[in-house]
Amino acid sequence: MTDLCHLPALEHKRLLDSGALSSLELVDAQIARITRSNPGINAFVTLDAEQARDEARRKDDERARGNAEGVLHGLTVGVKDCFATRGIRTTWGSRAFARHVPDHDHLVVERERRAGAIILGKLNTPEFTMARNTCDNPVFGATRNPWDTRLCPGASSGGSAAALSAGMVSLADGSDIGGSLRNPAAWCNVVGHRPTSWMVPDVPNPLYWHNMNSPGPMARTVADATLFLSALAGPDPRSPVVVAPPFPAGPVDLAIDLSGLRIGWSCDHGSLDIDPSIRGTFMTALDVFSGLGVRLTRCDIDIGGVSDMSQRLSEQRLARDVGAVSGPGVDPVLMRRAGTAETMTGRDILEAEACRHRVWADLVRAFQDHDVLLWPDDLCDAIGFDDEVAGDLVDWTLLYVSPLVGLPTTTVPCGFSDSGIPRGLQVIAPPGRDRLALQVAFAFEQATGFTQRLPPI
Repeated sequence: MTDLCHLPALEHKRLLDSGALSSLELVDAQIARITRSNPGINAFVTLDAEQARDEARRKDDERARGNAEGVLHGLTVGVKDCFATRGIRTTWGSRAFARHVPDHDHLVVERERRAGAIILGKLNTPEFTMARNTCDNPVFGATRNPWDTRLCPGASSGGSAAALSAGMVSLADGSDIGGSLRNPAAWCNVVGHRPTSWMVPDVPNPLYWHNMNSPGPMARTVADATLFLSALAGPDPRSPVVVAPPFPAGPVDLAIDLSGLRIGWSCDHGSLDIDPSIRGTFMTALDVFSGLGVRLTRCDIDIGGVSDMSQRLSEQRLARDVGAVSGPGVDPVLMRRAGTAETMTGRDILEAEACRHRVWADLVRAFQDHDVLLWPDDLCDAIGFDDEVAGDLVDWTLLYVSPLVGLPTTTVPCGFSDSGIPRGLQVIAPPGRDRLALQVAFAFEQATGFTQRLPPI
């Protein structure tokens, strides 16, 4: 029997709504789990236990009075330490902010609170989310993977994925500028959804028109991630682009008949060096989809230059983030990367934008013939938790495409290595079709049950 801490958030919600569980009981159980498991994982870097208990008591009182109106009422959320939290330390993983306590919330946190969620605390991330390809920073050190603590949980939302996998929290948010909602989900056997760009506005931020970074939901199941997205999505006056939410707030019926759905797939786009065992896992996943009645067709796109050009564009955001706080306490490597972005020439940026437009044109053609696309999440399995050299050598191209052109993408667990390390696949849909990506991922999840497997910790 699955223990309380590992139940899906929707089951937590059902128990809360029925009166079989109180928010305080849920919070106490998760704090006990954090106390026991976090020292060996280091997912939570700031735990706000007493404030969470006080908030849980308020949520229970509101429910008793019939005022449980928010779709996340009484559920717990872990917040990635790149999102400002009013009254709770927010460091961005940087010594320059080691004792920083904001007086405002990021929009993601505003919406979590408005939906009735209880903030348990902050989750680990690399400095400014982009300093390392492991979930490590100079303030709190490295986060380890609950499936094998010698391994990295993924970056940069590795703290979020590890906390969910270890049963420390009902839901966890993250952000994705180059795969940071999806890579940790795959390596920790949870679900991550990168929304259509601007569907969950990233506000406040120093570069509003830069559409590559997107906040988004992480959860233990696809249905949980969908519920969470329903609370986070929707326009904000501070965001210059308006993208409507994909469905009303609340639980969403994701069940659809996939018969006849046109799915285009690629394992390596004809040029990427993928681990043969991961290729085998992906091909087995295709067999599952075939059994669900879909029409599968190989569909490669030209991914040449995507890695380098995506980094050029994402480092514009890094330069704005880091430039405002340059000086003592900021990692020198991060400062050099920010400096590189500031010295880019017009030709450099034009080359990157040309790559973006070429990839977009290929995908427009792909979506004329296919409803969704399926790719592996990663080309290799999880690396060592402190192996930054390996992180620098990993080819992240399969993850870079979606933020480059703003596509909604759901990563769902798809199997395990021979040694039991989780793997994931990406379901990629056209802009605005977040619901379809989640529905296809849900069908695969229901057919396989991989999300039900728990880590050995």
